[in-house]
Amino acid sequence: MTDTLLLGCALVGLGATHLVYTYVAYPWIVSLLPARPARPRTDAAPQFVSVVIAARDPGAGIAAKVSHLLETVRLKCEIVVVLDGPDSVATATLAPLLGERTKLIVLATRMGKAVALNHAVAAARGEVLIFTDIRQWVTPGAVERLVGALRSPDVGAVSGRIEGAPPPGGGILLDHYWEREQRLREREAAHDSTIGVAGPLYGMQRDLWQPLPAGLLLDDVWVPMQVVKAGKRVGFDRLAIAIDPPTGSDTVEFVRRVRTLTGNYQLLAWMPWLLDPRANRVWWQFLSHKVLRLATPLATGLIAAGLLLLAGRWAAWLAGAAAAAMLLLWALPARPTPFPGAKVLRVFRSGLMLHAALLQAGINAARGRWDVWREPLRPMFQNARRL
Repeated sequence: MTDTLLLGCALVGLGATHLVYTYVAYPWIVSLLPARPARPRTDAAPQFVSVVIAARDPGAGIAAKVSHLLETVRLKCEIVVVLDGPDSVATATLAPLLGERTKLIVLATRMGKAVALNHAVAAARGEVLIFTDIRQWVTPGAVERLVGALRSPDVGAVSGRIEGAPPPGGGILLDHYWEREQRLREREAAHDSTIGVAGPLYGMQRDLWQPLPAGLLLDDVWVPMQVVKAGKRVGFDRLAIAIDPPTGSDTVEFVRRVRTLTGNYQLLAWMPWLLDPRANRVWWQFLSHKVLRLATPLATGLIAAGLLLLAGRWAAWLAGAAAAAMLLLWALPARPTPFPGAKVLRVFRSGLMLHAALLQAGINAARGRWDVWREPLRPMFQNARRL
């Protein structure tokens, strides 16, 4: 075998090893780790809970969300809403709901979600903080389950589970990816702590809160990692559910994914101790769960390069066919069409979208560009299915 063939095999093997470990072996290894239940609930039930919402341009959807929470949360609580910048529609629709249980803060200018959350927590009076977003329905009993889990002296934060309403025509690869992601988080929490919480629904002990730095993209990873650093566990309650309406568009998912993946790079830049096993007891999980996934385009690139080397004189034809296939996949309609094999093609298209998002996030990180917020998704809360 020539040196070229040996190099091709090595590249394919290296890339495949990365993908298999990151997406197959690591979740399997975590599933084999012994479960360590949190200590029994010994803390007294909190007397007061604060539900916190930070929103930008929510329109009338925020009033529907607040009304829903007031109807379904049976604990003694308050709802603190912070608008990231003036919004006359949201302010007007919330006005009838303001009172002892609902508080509204409007920031004079847009300062970002992190700063809005800081203002909300500063105004909150609860012993437990529950964070949620405006798009998702919080199912009855979900907040109570999070608060109950936080009564264990071991647990400093706990994540709920996001359940997607089925989109027209069936799900896409990212939907299946998210389901696998949540099963992995549940297994991580069973052993120690989940790496990241569900942004639309999570809770934490008030005394563990630390103000977020301005410009932070991923409070749902920063916050739980600070809880881990404080010596507490981050749990996962699969029955505390938030229903996320479908976006109906791979393009919207692409924008969201770029923002999330760029946030992972930001965490590495702003929280380097996460990769230090002396400072982070879950550093192996963080490395496997968050960092190695960022190298997915590199792994697939190695496989592609190796296959081209192995193809020899057919390499140019193989590269051309691959490029044509990617162009066709990119041009595939966002919604499934009835022709045979459409769903399979959409899986590949979603995979291509994910790779594009990973590459864009890497470019953002290389440029030190953390301001990646785009025009926010319009609230779909009012269109969600009431439970």
